[in-house]
Amino acid sequence: MILMMKEQMKGIKIHKVMLALLLCATSVGAAEFKVANLFQDNMVLQRDKPVKVWGWADAGSKVTVQWAEQKKTAKAGKDGRWMVTLDPVKASSKGRTMTIRSSIGNHQLSIGNVVVGEVWLCSGQSNMSYTMSRFPNCAVDVLNMKYPMIRHFKVGAVPIAAQEKDVWGSWAVCSPETADRFSAAALYYAVELNKALGVPVGLINSSVGGTSAYQWSDPKTLAADPEIAPKIEEQKKQAAKVVAAAKADPKLLAAYGEAMRQYQSLVGSNPGSIIPGMEGEFIKPDLSDPKWAPTKLPHNVPNGITWFGREVELPEAMRGKDLTLDLGTVYREESTYCNGVKVGAKRFYRDPSVHTIPASLTGVAKIILSVRAAGVRGGAMSGKQSLTGPDGTSVALSEDGWKYHLYAGYPAFPKELAYRAFHGGLYEGTIAPLMPYAIRGVIWYQGENGPDPDKYPKVMSDLIKDWRRNWGIGEFPFYFCQLANYHSKQTAVDEKGGWSTMREAQATALELPNTGMACLIDVGKLGCQARDIHPRNNFEQGRRLALIARDKIYGEDIVSSGPMYDSMEIKDNKIVIKFKSVGSGLLRAGITGWYDHTIMPLPAHRVDSIQGFIIAGADGDFRMAHAHIVGGAGAKGRSTVEVWHPKVPEPKHVRFAWHSNPLHSLYNMEKLPALPFRTDDIDLSKKRK
Repeated sequence: MILMMKEQMKGIKIHKVMLALLLCATSVGAAEFKVANLFQDNMVLQRDKPVKVWGWADAGSKVTVQWAEQKKTAKAGKDGRWMVTLDPVKASSKGRTMTIRSSIGNHQLSIGNVVVGEVWLCSGQSNMSYTMSRFPNCAVDVLNMKYPMIRHFKVGAVPIAAQEKDVWGSWAVCSPETADRFSAAALYYAVELNKALGVPVGLINSSVGGTSAYQWSDPKTLAADPEIAPKIEEQKKQAAKVVAAAKADPKLLAAYGEAMRQYQSLVGSNPGSIIPGMEGEFIKPDLSDPKWAPTKLPHNVPNGITWFGREVELPEAMRGKDLTLDLGTVYREESTYCNGVKVGAKRFYRDPSVHTIPASLTGVAKIILSVRAAGVRGGAMSGKQSLTGPDGTSVALSEDGWKYHLYAGYPAFPKELAYRAFHGGLYEGTIAPLMPYAIRGVIWYQGENGPDPDKYPKVMSDLIKDWRRNWGIGEFPFYFCQLANYHSKQTAVDEKGGWSTMREAQATALELPNTGMACLIDVGKLGCQARDIHPRNNFEQGRRLALIARDKIYGEDIVSSGPMYDSMEIKDNKIVIKFKSVGSGLLRAGITGWYDHTIMPLPAHRVDSIQGFIIAGADGDFRMAHAHIVGGAGAKGRSTVEVWHPKVPEPKHVRFAWHSNPLHSLYNMEKLPALPFRTDDIDLSKKRK
């Protein structure tokens, strides 16, 4: 049976080492010359802002950076670190070269195809980290992703618990060959910005699935919390042991750094694609070579690239015919060749690995199949392969007869240097090392893993303020996603709050300046069963985030939010809710029946009755309410909704979309949903417990 690795991370291994050491050698400053890893071919620099460029060289070395008719110089300190600041430059799609030289050792390196535009940090958990390849509905879009001015840098998944150091990763130019490895939400965001602004967009993707906001927070701030301080101290003790182990055996780090360099040289920025000119010996293999080891399927593979191959003798009836090759399950990605010719690939995790071998390749007695399997968090090839002709003649290819070769295995970090750091680990390892790379702002999707709603407002407020302060570039924009609809569809009032209280906690971040929230209450998986916690409508996630940026930063006169609660007034036995951000006016849309959550074309729903409200009197006994938009259908600028229930004659409280997966039919005419809210201040913490 194929081993499938768990999708949710149960803990993050943090390593108290300097990633620059891992990538360069055992000691920067001792005849080493390196620029920070963000500065690579195809990078995007932030327009209209000073750009800091930094790295490491021999102590005392004079380092000169030349780019865009500028020449800046800095001196490497005792620790070998140097930094220059380039003057602001206007946006440019012209790829230029940056040259960096050091006086000691006469080192020089060049960074090519550098463009200037908008740079955004994309962070959070799985709904930000999940790639286009995880969503079958994105397959068609990937084939059309021809955006050479969109670039993506995925920060390596191994976080390092040490500030001021480096990260692992590389820039990839958006194309049909690379887009499957881009963050889905971030890529759609970038596409919208690129179309609207006409400038390059750089995405720095530092996100990890299954993570808490605590992990992305500055541990110095967390240590001020009496409940968390003891955990921070325990992490420091573990880190001290790791430092001691690294000093005792420096070869551990040197070997790991060399292995990482070797791995990237073999697979490049997208392990799912072959670097041109590489892997030819596997595409058309000599299976008699001893490096091809026999195996019996199923066969589990590690992270990285494993090739499988076998010879197949074709029956006379199958020769010269189109044949169907069924590879069973290949986890996760594969590319398949017959006699050195590519016959198909599976780039999306849930797609079948079934390919057609054309007649032009089958007019021989024997063919050689080779399958390139790319493992992400491990992988496997099942044992149910077959080759079938048009008349039904079939050859079983399972079990014996296959051979394999591990081309590039993702290096395992030395276990002697690993420890768990739940609080602040990802900040230390994958956020702080990015500073002070010039960015425009941050987009964020996190909340499913807490902390709990009572603590979340302070944690997120501190996180945003700390990131801004430590980056040193002012109160940059921080735009985040409110949790999408999830779990079974609402059929009754939700008494405990659940995800509703987390959405409420997320919204408190809007009290900070230069923040924005994309409401995703309607993008969850359709149907009346439990929803996928990873909504597939990534386009709408990216589009709604981009609307906020286009409105708040880039000066477009557009509506970027759905209707938001403004005020309420009790009139007789009804509560009248006044909304703001109504755009061209309130509109009923989205729901055609009790279990149907399909968003229908808006013009077909110009009626007034609204679902999603619950109402209560002073006793707090909420009931699913009647509601309608005030004003005639289609009236421009409608901004008011009346809510009532015949068994609540003296109403006092109203809630809207107050459910993990609520009935919801209130939008503005700009196709943006009304945001969840409640008018009461009832303490729900005890009910949640």
